[in-house]
Amino acid sequence: MPSRAPSPLPPRGPRRRGSNLPRVADYNQMLVLDLVRRSPGISRVELVRETGLTAQTVSNICRRLTEAELIRETGRVSGAAGAPRTIFEVNGAGRYTIGLHIDPARLTFVILTLAGDTVQRLSMRTPDTPEPGAMLAEIELRIRELIDAADIPFVRVAAIGVATPGPIDVAQGSVRDAPNLPGWEDVALREDLEERLGLPVVVEKDTTAAALGELWSNPHPPQNFAFMYLGTGAGAGIVLDGEVRRGSSSNLGNIGHMSGDPNGPICPCGGRGCLSLTALPATLVGEAAARELVSPVDLGDARAVERALAELCAAAAQRPGGDEAALIDRAARSYARVAGQLANALDLDAVIFGGPQWPAMMPSILRIAPPAIAKDFLFHALHDVEVRGSSINDDVGAVGAASLAMWATTFDAPTQLFLPGRTG
Repeated sequence: MPSRAPSPLPPRGPRRRGSNLPRVADYNQMLVLDLVRRSPGISRVELVRETGLTAQTVSNICRRLTEAELIRETGRVSGAAGAPRTIFEVNGAGRYTIGLHIDPARLTFVILTLAGDTVQRLSMRTPDTPEPGAMLAEIELRIRELIDAADIPFVRVAAIGVATPGPIDVAQGSVRDAPNLPGWEDVALREDLEERLGLPVVVEKDTTAAALGELWSNPHPPQNFAFMYLGTGAGAGIVLDGEVRRGSSSNLGNIGHMSGDPNGPICPCGGRGCLSLTALPATLVGEAAARELVSPVDLGDARAVERALAELCAAAAQRPGGDEAALIDRAARSYARVAGQLANALDLDAVIFGGPQWPAMMPSILRIAPPAIAKDFLFHALHDVEVRGSSINDDVGAVGAASLAMWATTFDAPTQLFLPGRTG
């Protein structure tokens, strides 16, 4: 099966309009499908109003999507005048995608329906041997088990999305020199998984996938936000004007050397108080172990660091004025300062925190970050900045990867649209 780079996400926002020109019928079809997905129970009349398409064009699109088993009629409602309106919803069972999030500490898998529901999930420790061949064999096994457990037809599984630490080569679907994955110098993720599982595979950086997950899962997502990703490392996914930004090599979002503490230690990069020195899990656990707040661990073992961080955060919650709380609060202030810099530089309307380490860090960050970001925000006269946790919690990377796979295989040109039982 040929490999291809992920399709760019379509624009979002209240002013998005369709066109009645035949040459963009594929976009119109995608537009209607996404509107039905986001607004269950929407009527044909409302689709006409929202898209700007003619009633005949919308009727034709709805017929095609119904025949493809992607949407279905759910009844009729009476309007103030005229004939009852036909209403539609997405047929969740019409399409599934698999999302995989690779983190040095854990692997997370989900199966997502076209309607956005998670029907199966699995979270497990990253294998003891992170060597690429062994890890990919384990991933293949777990994905097959997940499909069997979900009891869904394999033919309805459209694709697999993979969220992974970078740097990544999106065009090749490969990981290059991932700093926290030993042995991952040049791993052809897409090619290998396509050969193993016989499904299209799309690869995305974990921070970008997390931002995609928020866009996919929220019916009314903010149009300009930073997703502050807390994992073994830290990064930011950026959404501007309703579109994910990827950068020239699709590796946008490395924030480890932004300053989280202007009075912090000098970093090897030459900066002061970089996030990598003030807030990352290995940094916090290393300092805590040196001060005998947690047991010593191998800081190169991401799984051991994750466990120790959870222990440290639990102790901080039990002793709000203790040394443990001081360490975690320092990290929260560092994340807040970096998030505030992004909010000012990019004129954001929201900052969203999430990722594998978010549940442990959540109490401290939600107490410290909102007032800190609000205090330094430059555009108060125009708008505020919402600060919150992810609506998907620690599955956000896997859900984002699955949603990317759905976009790349379902919300695409007609030649790529999967129509069960048809070949063209």
